[in-house]
Amino acid sequence: MNEKQRKAFHRYWWPPAAKALGVKAGDRNMKLRVCMWALEFKNPSQLDLLDAIRSDRTPKRWLESTDDLTDEDEITHVKKCLGMLADNVSETNEVGHPEINKARQKRDVIRDLTKCIGLYHPRPRAYVAEILNDKFNSWRRYGTPLTIKDLTDDPIFLKDGRELPSQLDQLVYTLSACLHGSGKMRGGKKSRLGFRVVAGDTVHEMKMKAGVRCDCATGDHRQQALLPPLPVEENWADFDPELESVTNEIEGGGGETGDNPF
Repeated sequence: MNEKQRKAFHRYWWPPAAKALGVKAGDRNMKLRVCMWALEFKNPSQLDLLDAIRSDRTPKRWLESTDDLTDEDEITHVKKCLGMLADNVSETNEVGHPEINKARQKRDVIRDLTKCIGLYHPRPRAYVAEILNDKFNSWRRYGTPLTIKDLTDDPIFLKDGRELPSQLDQLVYTLSACLHGSGKMRGGKKSRLGFRVVAGDTVHEMKMKAGVRCDCATGDHRQQALLPPLPVEENWADFDPELESVTNEIEGGGGETGDNPF
């Protein structure tokens, strides 16, 4: 666990579960036992987990401390199980379904990319919406525009057996290229320079201007606002495009995003 996760664990994740179990939050042995049994099950019910915790059995995986949790998927799984023990409905629904959290994390990446695009384009959400629908041919396939909520994190399998990245992954790659495109030859075609590259910003400078998280080793990041430690309801309005028409206003011409090279 990193420092932020450690603080969230002891302040927000574990105390409600401890209260539901009828133990003190300071009961270190019980805390570790609950974590170990959470890791024992891939998709436990609340009853499964309670029975194991209260049994005289010993879990296979031993933890000396919560710092032994280093895998992000394991940390997320423990968090969801603690929420289930505390009767948190939203957390309970995600126990055994790591794909839900992974998709949410990728949507958070898309949120940050959209904010960065907003530094260089006057209507970033409309831009992203047009790319999304152009990329997945939504009008031709479905007769209606797609939204971020429609995209999945499931891999795409072609008839010839090949596997493609998920829709969310593909959108992340495309928006990243829109920002960071190098202008080099790619697949026999010269790619377009990304917005950030044209503006002459470094990745760090761009993220600082956009107010999004930067994990590089450059500069002082203390100015960035910390993410809320408590889980909050996902704001889907972050992806709502601007209401006015976007025709011929996306940079590059060619209709909406019909000739987008990314």
